Amino acid sequence: MKAWKKILPAVAVLGLVLTACGQKKSDNSDASSSTSTTQTSKMSSSSSSSNDKIANKLGNEKLPQSNGLDSNQSVNAKLDGNKTNFTISYLNNGSTYATYTKHTYESDSAAMQQVGYQAAANVAGLPSVNLGYNVVGHSDKGAGQEYIQANFGNWSLLTHGSNFGKYKGAATTKGKTVVSYIQNHNLPVPESKGSITAEIDGSATITWQMGNDVYSIKANSLNTALEMVTSLK
Repeated sequence: MKAWKKILPAVAVLGLVLTACGQKKSDNSDASSSTSTTQTSKMSSSSSSSNDKIANKLGNEKLPQSNGLDSNQSVNAKLDGNKTNFTISYLNNGSTYATYTKHTYESDSAAMQQVGYQAAANVAGLPSVNLGYNVVGHSDKGAGQEYIQANFGNWSLLTHGSNFGKYKGAATTKGKTVVSYIQNHNLPVPESKGSITAEIDGSATITWQMGNDVYSIKANSLNTALEMVTSLK
């Protein structure tokens, strides 16, 4: 089995070529002059706008308009950081189930190293898997595990699952879930690259680069991560 790159949590319609766009953010030297702030706010899962207090702290940053949970679930959003580097933690019943982060690096190339993008060459020659909508993934199996990678536009998709018993084929199922979902929900358009990973434990991380900034949404479930990242405004 190939040695997959570790996806770091610092951390557009599929099937069509995504056009890179974006803008430069502040250099991380600003961070030393900014004090960290913490603000807790209440959100509903059907919220159409981010909490005003958090939005005021972060200026024109795009924030998730959905917290990814059912409408009857109570969610608190906690902000730590500033416009240059921040983490918003989403808590349900006192437990963090998702985070949205931004980290500013010294250069575009340094930021790119943190995205976890998987090049198509990684899986050249491996067995193909149909993920639907004309998207073809490639399967890498070994030691009871399976990874499936697909590439589209500026994005890479890597899913991880067991290859045993009732869990066999889980990596393919996750891949199909992503492909199906983003047919009607737009991912952010990275300036350079973006990555989606869905892990064997059910968690998922979606990371993308905008100049020397790296944004990432990590959640306990793939569906939550997808819903949050496609609600950014």
